[in-house]
Amino acid sequence: MQAALLFRRSLIFAAIGMVVLACAVFFGINAAVNRAVSADAEHKSQEWASYFIEQMPNLDRLIAIGNPDARQDEVIRTAAKVGDVFRFKLYSQRGELTLVSDEGASTVLKASEDDSDSALAVMRTGISKVTLNDGTGKENRPPIYVEAYVPIIDDHGGARGVVEVYIDQTATASLFKTSFAALSIALALAGALAFGLPMMAYLLRSRQASEARQRAEYLAHYEPMTGLLNRATFSDKLDSILRGRGRGQSLALILLDIDDFKGINDAHGHEAGDEFLVHVAQCITRLCREEDIAARPGGDEFIFALSGRSELEVIETVKQLMRCITEPIVRRGKSISAKLSAGIYMINRDIDGIQDAMHKADMALYQAKLDGRNTWRLFSEDLENDMRARRELEQLIRRTTEQEGFDLHYQPLLHTDSGACAGFEALLRLPDGKGGHIPPLTCIPVIESMGLINVVGKWVIEEAARTAATWPSHLFVAVNLSVKQFEDGQLAGHVKNALAATGLKPRRLELEVTETLLMHNTDANARQLSELRKLGVTIAMDDFGTGYSSLSYLWQFRFDKLKIDQSFVTALNHQDEKPREILDTIIMLAHKLEMTVTAEGIETADQAEVLSALGCDQVQDFLYGRPAPASEIALFLLENTRTRLNPKEGFKEIARKPAVA
Repeated sequence: MQAALLFRRSLIFAAIGMVVLACAVFFGINAAVNRAVSADAEHKSQEWASYFIEQMPNLDRLIAIGNPDARQDEVIRTAAKVGDVFRFKLYSQRGELTLVSDEGASTVLKASEDDSDSALAVMRTGISKVTLNDGTGKENRPPIYVEAYVPIIDDHGGARGVVEVYIDQTATASLFKTSFAALSIALALAGALAFGLPMMAYLLRSRQASEARQRAEYLAHYEPMTGLLNRATFSDKLDSILRGRGRGQSLALILLDIDDFKGINDAHGHEAGDEFLVHVAQCITRLCREEDIAARPGGDEFIFALSGRSELEVIETVKQLMRCITEPIVRRGKSISAKLSAGIYMINRDIDGIQDAMHKADMALYQAKLDGRNTWRLFSEDLENDMRARRELEQLIRRTTEQEGFDLHYQPLLHTDSGACAGFEALLRLPDGKGGHIPPLTCIPVIESMGLINVVGKWVIEEAARTAATWPSHLFVAVNLSVKQFEDGQLAGHVKNALAATGLKPRRLELEVTETLLMHNTDANARQLSELRKLGVTIAMDDFGTGYSSLSYLWQFRFDKLKIDQSFVTALNHQDEKPREILDTIIMLAHKLEMTVTAEGIETADQAEVLSALGCDQVQDFLYGRPAPASEIALFLLENTRTRLNPKEGFKEIARKPAVA
């Protein structure tokens, strides 16, 4: 009985001993794991901080103000992908938090949380501080992570600041625990393996450090999403090719830009946009030979250099690339496609440096975009001259817009039946600085492409209304509107403000639009035309007959006036009666719809007589008056009154009178 009791007690003590031993082993393993994980994290943080400090340009400025520029932001995004770092902070020498990165974000944001005391302590001692944390249940935190405060030391041993690094150690801790658990069994069997734990930890740490270095080395040369070279490495390789290639060996530089890439992101999301960028990179890679190089500098831009190809071969390669890229990709059952613009430059080995070559390829790309996109352009000296002239024109337009230095000239419109002046059309003139003007057909498309048409158009409306307010009350002023002035929906407000500021009666302002406006965004534009009509202004369709000339436009948008394109009037010179019949039909239709009819392009008195006989209400062209500054309008009106004949004498005689304006 006593023996059994003793045995049971021995079993209990043995069990307790085993439990104590197991607990000791458990806590020992946990302690060892924590120490190993912390040591590993300290090593990682030191290596990562060294990499960050070496790669970051103008680090002191970033530490001081925490507002990275584009180059610094690129290094930050790259650094955030190195090793297991998922977040970091920067502290200044005063211990102030200046910068913190969000996990997975591409931009650096300010944050309110900081630990200035820890940062100051690390800065005073110069010794890193590492804390192991349990992230279970915490938002945006891995299950096990380490916060490491690492001092940033200058060349003289002084502290420039502190970087706080957040390192995901979940995988490392799991690996250590698994390894230590297995080793603990072996330790229980043989103490000879005791020294194997730190050796394994060392090997594991060395392996992870090597992988981190390899990852950093890769990111230093390649763009991670597409696998193409980054801009810096591409430039270095291109420079080597330029310096090392033999005489007569051709080299072409091609810049690519995806047309309306923003539309893909807006319609399908940024993940789809990234997938399409990878598609473009794959198309480029398939067409490149071993000696060619390609890069993605950023955004939707790509650049590559082709060696040993003739100009025709380069152009054919670009065409193949455009065909490849336009092949749609399918994502979640939806087809995604886009087109691109390309600029090509055949590098002159004897005179071109990298920057010159890039600049010339960029000029060719810019010209491709100006020519409507979805095309390619080859750089030439003529193109360079054209682009230089274009940029000079853009500078002149921008300067003139800022100074409100445009001029308005006014061309008269006459009543067909009497020859009396009905009003004037305001025409924009851009002073060239040499006493002349740049033609509207040259400058207005550039103003539109620069995004300044709303500013310039608003000024034209205000200036024309201000001038017309000084004229006799029976005269109107006509202003041409660009399609782009309707895009922001503010046009009616601009017109209303101009009428209020100048005191011009709404019925004396005529706004001219073309069919192009009616063919796009119909509902929104119709709504704005309705708002303008409610103000009491006159709405005219200009250049009727040059586009689709859909009759539905005439009743759907309820125009007040129809301006017949001059091509119909010019056709009256021929023996064919069809032009006259078409004009007769247009004028009759317009009158049925209660619209006034104006004809442009009258060159002869015979044309004027035909238009008068057909019942055309108003005429406008150089035959009756050239566009002139506002200062000459009074003289024109005086001469018009003096020379105007009685309506019964016929408009043909009036057309023979010399134009004054």
